[in-house]
Amino acid sequence: MKTLKITLIAICAVTILTSCEKEIDLDLANSEQLYVVEGIVHDSLGDNYVLISKTRPYNNNNAIEKVSNANVRIVDNFGNTFTLYEIAPGHYTDSTLQGITNRTYNLIINAQGETITANSQMFPRVNIDSLSYEELTEAFWENPNIPEYRVRCHFTDPVNTENFYRLKAFLGSEQEDGFLSLNDEFFDGSATYFPIFESTFYQGDSVNIQLLSIDEVNYRYFTALTASQGGQVPGNPITNLNGADAVGYFGAYAKSSQNIVIQ
Repeated sequence: MKTLKITLIAICAVTILTSCEKEIDLDLANSEQLYVVEGIVHDSLGDNYVLISKTRPYNNNNAIEKVSNANVRIVDNFGNTFTLYEIAPGHYTDSTLQGITNRTYNLIINAQGETITANSQMFPRVNIDSLSYEELTEAFWENPNIPEYRVRCHFTDPVNTENFYRLKAFLGSEQEDGFLSLNDEFFDGSATYFPIFESTFYQGDSVNIQLLSIDEVNYRYFTALTASQGGQVPGNPITNLNGADAVGYFGAYAKSSQNIVIQ
């Protein structure tokens, strides 16, 4: 009988976070359950949350288990504590929480006798300069009679600072599949733009684009997602979650957002 195989790698982070990371190598057959955590602090009110669930065993087709009745706190490096409340099974938030640039945020979860922690620093916001769109070549249209468009995000990278970004697209209130993770190695200090490759839109669509300033640990995590399973949580991500066996991430992001309508 195969069992869960977990490999923990304690690595002193070379980033400003000075935290430890762990790599989880899964043998999914008949495995134990893992916690799945998605936690985000933005520099805006009403847009901060922690989602907690558990993976199902490989041979179990039941729905993923939402983790309720957890104690979830977020504490910044000035000692301010926010206790998140559960608004739906496994969904925790605090309407008074608003991230502040250059502060470090620590996540503490106590659930079912287990403790999970993580931390992330919020780096300065980089604002979107503008959005534009381009029509795709007709050969790439899903329907030959309906033109499709791709949105591009234009922004100016700060000079002489190392920056990491995540780009997300929304159609109405629904996030589009896929996202883009970037570092500024090849465009430091320059005005640039990037298409949202995996998202296509139609005439009349109102599209919201978010440009998130993220830390290096989150950048590496999302880059691994893109490379491995197209945005789904892979079996062995590098995560900033510590404590109980868990996959996912916690990030503090300064967010710039703009809308564009495809005419």
